[in-house]
Amino acid sequence: MSCVKDNELDRMRSEVLEITKEILRLVAKRQSLCAEIGKLKQSKGLSIEDPSAERILREAITKEALALGIEEDFAQRLTTQLIEECIKVQPKPPEKKVLTHRDIARMAEALERQGVRVIRMDVGEPDFRAPSVVVERAYQEMKAGRSRYTEPKGKQELRQAIADYVKMRFDADVKADQVIATMGGAFGVYLALASTVSPGDEVIVIDPSWPIYKSCVRYVGGRPIVLETRLEDGWEPNLDELNEKISAATKAIIMNYPSNPTGKALGKKTFKGIVEIAQDRKLTLISDEVYADYNFTGSEHNTVLNYPEVSYVLISSFSKSWGMTGFRVGFVISDLDRANKMAAIQSMLITCIPEFIQYAAIEALKCLDEAKKNSEVMRERAEAVCKALEPLPVSFYKPDGAMYVFPRIDVKGIDGSEFAVKLLENKNVSVAPGGAFGNYFNYFRMSLGQPKEVLVEGVKRIGEFLSTLS
Repeated sequence: MSCVKDNELDRMRSEVLEITKEILRLVAKRQSLCAEIGKLKQSKGLSIEDPSAERILREAITKEALALGIEEDFAQRLTTQLIEECIKVQPKPPEKKVLTHRDIARMAEALERQGVRVIRMDVGEPDFRAPSVVVERAYQEMKAGRSRYTEPKGKQELRQAIADYVKMRFDADVKADQVIATMGGAFGVYLALASTVSPGDEVIVIDPSWPIYKSCVRYVGGRPIVLETRLEDGWEPNLDELNEKISAATKAIIMNYPSNPTGKALGKKTFKGIVEIAQDRKLTLISDEVYADYNFTGSEHNTVLNYPEVSYVLISSFSKSWGMTGFRVGFVISDLDRANKMAAIQSMLITCIPEFIQYAAIEALKCLDEAKKNSEVMRERAEAVCKALEPLPVSFYKPDGAMYVFPRIDVKGIDGSEFAVKLLENKNVSVAPGGAFGNYFNYFRMSLGQPKEVLVEGVKRIGEFLSTLS
């Protein structure tokens, strides 16, 4: 009897193997057809990606999956993988070499090691020092031996202090168990995506955007879908276009306001519109609000915390408001179920953030005047830099917040990466190439992380360099 059962099991396994081989043969045939489609597109001057064709494909796949009794999510994730592979085999124009802010920073650091004074406007790091009471608290806690493991979410005292802070700051009702202390805001982005996205899922990213968003989406196996915004529109996202970008595979929208790199802050109407789209389409809204305290508009900061009805993850950090970049401490807030998922991931990867750093963060939350003062300094720097830029052959949006200006170079034939390298070589000024933030190759980003007079001198040198290109 056992032998008969074994034979039946072997037969079924062999059948599964043959079906799998047949699937691979069909994938190979599909790839060959995709390559031919790519050649035809190229001859007609068409883009490789075709959202309308993808939409038709996904609708057909949904219908077929339902008819066959296959889970729709699985079918859509598989479709995403097939679309990605199809794009890979299609002929593409030569890719532009895109340098990032980190590439330029490394070049600037190499010059500084040679004794060259470089005006640094590359990395988004404020020159503010952490408040002295924060440094002292970290020191005293280390001396007292508070350098042990804590629970993965962070100490209860810190999480409660963060919950109290957002209640005071945004009138948001958040419980301590919804809060996780993270290894900076960047790790918060990873936790948000790793707890939300499965391989083959899509995530909407609003460009220009911090490069880590797309990289992190790809790292967790997702596919970033870009919604481009334009300087001519005041970097305002078009909600109709956003709706069109969403497919059956979409799981989340990432938004970052005030924005890195544009300094754009959304008005309540647009912010609420994005929230409503996420809610209607059953998506998670991942809202990076690390620049919430750097808001120069005089109006109240729009936060996802004020919309608890939508599925959300808020990301924030102590790095900007309190000048604590090297402390590597941030936080995420979400519903309890997702918070527990993110805590499990954090526990597996880093256990927790250092105990004495958590105490330092508690102290920082008492330093509200310091954060307010730092915001005012950033506003003054933005004003001075924009005034200095006005006579130059550049176009820009005067930032509503954050710590950046993102000018477009109004000189024909200039690429942002080439511009950044030559500016550094000729004028010892380092800026971030615009191509790092999306399809903005004739832009560059200026970080306001230096004293005002240094930044103005940097703009003067940029003007001198631009005059040689006109």
